[in-house]
Amino acid sequence: MTTVYGAETTTDEILSGVDLAGKRILVTGVSAGLGVETARTLAAHGAAVIGAARDLAKAERATEQVRADAAGGGSLELVELDLASLASVRACADALVADGRPFDLIIANAGVMATPLGKTVDGFETQ
Repeated sequence: MTTVYGAETTTDEILSGVDLAGKRILVTGVSAGLGVETARTLAAHGAAVIGAARDLAKAERATEQVRADAAGGGSLELVELDLASLASVRACADALVADGRPFDLIIANAGVMATPLGKTVDGFETQ
């Protein structure tokens, strides 16, 4: 039988019956919105989630429920990553590679939308 998903489908419904124990997943943008919900449902289904965020204090507050819902060995670890800074991207990538543990999946969720014209520290347009 094929399951039909729609606009009202929740992340828990999509992952119903899926065991992510032993999977290591990087999710960017875990300080708000979709990033937090993505991290929450992955950890709730057993994944070891590495959540990347520009503002770690904001991410800590936003992900309290992620830790509460973690099950079956699921967990959340936060790392600092400011995608508007190539130096931050390099530092985060170097630290993750030096850790030596591979990722099974990377969810590049972080982003901005409909912002005023702006530039990153490296001179790129933020939009």
